[in-house]
Amino acid sequence: MKLTDMKDQSFTPLTLADWQDAAEKALKGREIHTLHTKTYENIELKPLYTKKDLPVVDRVGAYIPNAEGKLEPGPKWFIAQMIRRTSWEELTSAVKEALSRGQNCLSFSARRLDFTNGFETFMKHFIGMDMPVFSLEKEAVYSLQRLMGIPEMSGIKGVIGFDPLSEIREDGLEDWLGLVEEADQHLPSLKTILINTAPYHNKGASATQELAYALCEGVAYIEALQQKGWTVEKIAGKMHFHFAVGSQFFMEMAKIRAFKRLWQQVLASYGLSEQVRAKSVSCSVETSRLNKSAIDPYVNMLRSGGEAFSAILAGIDYLIVDPFDDVHGEVNPLSERIARNTQLILGEEAHLDKVVDPGGGSFYVEWLSEEVGKLAWKEFQQVEAEGGMIVCLKNGSIEEKIERVKDCRIQDLARRKNSMIGTNIYSNLEETFKAAAPTKHERLSLPFERLRERASRLAGKPTAGLIGLGELKSHKPRADFVKGVLSTGGIHALQSKECFSKEDVLQFVEETRFPYYVVCGADGEYLDKLSMILESILQIDSDSVVDIAGSIPEKNRADWARMGLNGSIYSKQNLLEKLDELLTIWEEGKDSEEA
Repeated sequence: MKLTDMKDQSFTPLTLADWQDAAEKALKGREIHTLHTKTYENIELKPLYTKKDLPVVDRVGAYIPNAEGKLEPGPKWFIAQMIRRTSWEELTSAVKEALSRGQNCLSFSARRLDFTNGFETFMKHFIGMDMPVFSLEKEAVYSLQRLMGIPEMSGIKGVIGFDPLSEIREDGLEDWLGLVEEADQHLPSLKTILINTAPYHNKGASATQELAYALCEGVAYIEALQQKGWTVEKIAGKMHFHFAVGSQFFMEMAKIRAFKRLWQQVLASYGLSEQVRAKSVSCSVETSRLNKSAIDPYVNMLRSGGEAFSAILAGIDYLIVDPFDDVHGEVNPLSERIARNTQLILGEEAHLDKVVDPGGGSFYVEWLSEEVGKLAWKEFQQVEAEGGMIVCLKNGSIEEKIERVKDCRIQDLARRKNSMIGTNIYSNLEETFKAAAPTKHERLSLPFERLRERASRLAGKPTAGLIGLGELKSHKPRADFVKGVLSTGGIHALQSKECFSKEDVLQFVEETRFPYYVVCGADGEYLDKLSMILESILQIDSDSVVDIAGSIPEKNRADWARMGLNGSIYSKQNLLEKLDELLTIWEEGKDSEEA
């Protein structure tokens, strides 16, 4: 067809009903609502969104100018990688190297460094720099105290802060606010009132909980500083919000976009003008620690890349991408460079800094941002009605709510309702497992890491025998599924050749003498041959443990148990419970370290 002919072509517009009819045909009898899913925020997601789902919102608040009040051509952000070293000299060298390789923000961690000797010298290397400083940790107390003694730093901009509320140190709030007042006199351009919701996120909180607690903390700081004589406008100008973003790409984007609208709504209730409100929205993001795993840690790079992508699309002022090996507590220059380059690629190669509010106008993103905002506002009002953030932190209700969500997340991973690549699915048994560094954060992968650690401590490589009944094509799907489940717990599998007779089974068992076997085949094969197989295996070794692949029919459960069947491995099973049970076979048997 010629180009001129193509220009004359037209297509008949399709309606939502047309799409639903086509979808139901593809679903072969299932209804559309079976494609709906529920999030941890209790939001029901549909498979398709149209213009009718677009909320009626004030688009002016959808994208906020940067911290300086300017609407940039695109969502400009500062690369704020937290650089850590064991001495001020090493930190100075590492920071200079990072700044020469694309980092545009003086961001560092001073944990375990001596502030009485070296900090002033370190900072003087960067006097007159045309970039902000960024540091969010308990050591911010010492940073501010020392900075106030360096006159050349009086005009420094950026964020140096600590949030005693989210660190569950509400008793330290007065001391911190006293330091904030003092710093205002010496470092007037620095933002020092930090609302850090990353601790809530990394304990398992939902997006709506994170947003609600951010708003509640913001109100708590406003009320506390108003009592000290500060105006709301001054307080708002000193405030900075910090979030963590996880793997739920659109949810995390919606969370940040919703925050910008909600915080302006809070400030409006205090009587601030629209212009002042817009200039008072300052936020940063770090990649999640909740979903990072010590198992197959290179996958953490991919997770962080997607998280950084969603944060940038939402529009943020500062971004931290944690190195992939941070979970082991041994960050090296290579992992730091990859983390920094992730941001450089998103900006300079993907050109994400060229479009204002990239998610704006999307039916789904706009709808989800509105839904997240409404539910977060409801939670915010509930916390305030119960006495506010400080009261709810003290009585434990905040922690209890977060714990419930975290437990749901872990259960969904245990049953493979959700996937964590390399951890609860597609595990790599060739990888040498290395335990993570101790941490106060209850990462979602920890229960699986504990299983792998148990397997790695065994004197011998735990190996299960898979007995394949009939032709390969009939038992391979279940055998592959079982291998995947076992590998999650660090258990290897050796599959038999095709077994058509009792002799085939006996030969495989005699040759292997494993303590554990899984019979893999079609349901009909179990009805015909399971009795014979169990008898054969248990004759050779009465201590052998035998499961089948697939669910056990309820009508056969009692009879098969009497014949010696231990249980089964099946879809949607709690893998943590099953693998815990299986590892005890080797731990208590002849392959254990005590043997």
